[in-house]
Amino acid sequence: MRRQRILPTALALALAAGLTSSHPETEGARFVTATGVDAAACLDHHAPCRSLAYALSRAEPGNRVRVAAGRYDVTAIAPETFLWGAIKARGGYSAADEFEQEDAAANVTEITGLDVRYEQVLAGRGFRWVENPATGPGSSEPLQAVAMAPSGCVNGFAGQFPCQAVDLLAQVPLAQISSRPVSAANLWGFVDRNDGREYALVGLNNGLGVFDVTDPTSPREVGVVPGNTSVWREVKVFQVFDAALNRYQAYAYVTTEAAGSGLQVIDLSQLPNSVSLANTLHDTGSQHTLYVSNVDYASNTALPGATPLLFVAGSNVNGGAWRAYSLANPASPTLAATAPAGTGYMHDSTSLRITDNRTTQCDQGHDPCDVLVDFDTDSVDLWDVTEPSRPVQLSRTAYPNVHYTHSGWPNADQRFIVVHDELDEVRIPGLNTSIYTLDISDLRAPAAVISFQGPDTSTDHNGYSKGSLHYVSHYRRGLVVFDESDPRDLREVGHFDTFLMDPANVAGFDGAWGVYPFLPSGVILISDIDNGLFVLRDNTSALPPSAGRLGFTGTTQQVFERDGQVVLRVRRSDGTQGPVSVQYATQDGSALAGSDYTAVSGTLSWAAGDVADRTIAVPIANDGQMEGAEQFTVQLAGPAGGASLGPANLSVVIGSDVVVTPPSSGGGGFWHPFALALLALRWRRSRR
Repeated sequence: MRRQRILPTALALALAAGLTSSHPETEGARFVTATGVDAAACLDHHAPCRSLAYALSRAEPGNRVRVAAGRYDVTAIAPETFLWGAIKARGGYSAADEFEQEDAAANVTEITGLDVRYEQVLAGRGFRWVENPATGPGSSEPLQAVAMAPSGCVNGFAGQFPCQAVDLLAQVPLAQISSRPVSAANLWGFVDRNDGREYALVGLNNGLGVFDVTDPTSPREVGVVPGNTSVWREVKVFQVFDAALNRYQAYAYVTTEAAGSGLQVIDLSQLPNSVSLANTLHDTGSQHTLYVSNVDYASNTALPGATPLLFVAGSNVNGGAWRAYSLANPASPTLAATAPAGTGYMHDSTSLRITDNRTTQCDQGHDPCDVLVDFDTDSVDLWDVTEPSRPVQLSRTAYPNVHYTHSGWPNADQRFIVVHDELDEVRIPGLNTSIYTLDISDLRAPAAVISFQGPDTSTDHNGYSKGSLHYVSHYRRGLVVFDESDPRDLREVGHFDTFLMDPANVAGFDGAWGVYPFLPSGVILISDIDNGLFVLRDNTSALPPSAGRLGFTGTTQQVFERDGQVVLRVRRSDGTQGPVSVQYATQDGSALAGSDYTAVSGTLSWAAGDVADRTIAVPIANDGQMEGAEQFTVQLAGPAGGASLGPANLSVVIGSDVVVTPPSSGGGGFWHPFALALLALRWRRSRR
């Protein structure tokens, strides 16, 4: 039996009442109503604050601000401070039920003071956009353009998307889905063993979307099965041969945290023509996620000689501890086992099927031994579930910087588990992306190491291993592909950024939610919270031995004087063979070294196999004077180790911090100083 944890009083009471905190964003919630008072820390739902700005000023990274029905003017608030990042606000709450349930339809929470471009993003956060009479609707241009054609990854970009060794095949934005969802959650996929067609199943805020991706450049929506509104929706698949019908029957199992949703069973057996709801289990009201053990993850059919089980995580029953269901009748799963009394909340899970000499470490020497991997928020717990009704805990393991043990996946030989913590980068100031690996050579005493530290603080979310590669839905970084040849030393070999809004590549819960890398065609599926379904082609395994190319991640970058410095990224792409280096130096333009910026020069180096971005920091002078835009260049030269070069030049545009209000032309608002500065720069260039 696992050790018991001492819970804070509020959480202990919640668990006693059958309510669980099943996602880290719900910790330390702040509360806002239009009739509240801006005082204290906004932590007491009986004494909420009045303004969103005040609550944001009191919130800490990882908190969520829950906003009750009413109208709120956010003119003075930068959108990224509450729509994206480590602190986010959500509308649709009511003080009447103590901010417990989000219901955007019943609790209309209006936002005024934002450009109409944010309308769909606001809807995805439970808010309703309202035009500001003083300024009008603003720009109608989308925050992120939609790629309409396949694009290969060339010189670091596939269309508008930053990439390395990953091509864009297609994007299905939320606006093109028939149910008109406002956000996407996790996804899964499978290949139909009847006809070889491939499918993506995407959790949406209003149901489950099923897409035929057999032609990956032209995904086709088969249908959307409705579900209770929720930002969380998870899905897994089981496919089984029906001898009477002489064909395979497939079912999807769908969970969500929306109260009263139960567990949906979706019939996929009528594909490619239609999908439908076959059944709903109501022995639980809600759950966070689920997992099917002992299956091949491409077809989701049973492994030879193994019995699949459906594991449910984070339900509203028994404090969210794991529950196992038999799939003997896949259309109507039945409860087969539950975690022992005293077991804590399970956030996610995976499994191992042990057939080597480690079976002696299992209970009663089970051979083969079925092991459940329980990610329970502060450790990784291994359970022998060979006999589901007699589960035995084998070990409980923490790791460095544990803050919220979120998920993970075993490597190919099942001797290591790569682990993703969702709050370490958010809660530890200055901590760059950290991924952890457990050595499970000894199932009774796993050992943990930090297997990867990235170039920035972006949060890693869900990861899956296939062969020698590990695929991660990396929130603001999109898809990141790692070489997992040595699971204790992951090396980034490819990426595709689905999230283009600022601020980019920092800790937070935005962007890519889920990844599915198991389709036989090699197509990779990504679900992005605001930007829908992406269908990608991974070329990392086909990269020829090469030293690679060294170059900037863009050709221009803008900075304010008040920022104090500009940080430029240099990327190694298209190869990892051998050590490489490149020299860099600044060069004057209209901006002069010594008065507008500080000249810098030096050498950037990469070891063999290393593809982490390098950075160049250039100090910017703040003279406090009103002036037009100024520009200087940073150049790369002298690549060594056989690397090629490009883009080799990056233009830095310095904008002053003076806000200029143009003469009235019938409209409202003010011009951004960067806009004026860039216009001035373009005017000067046009005069040359």
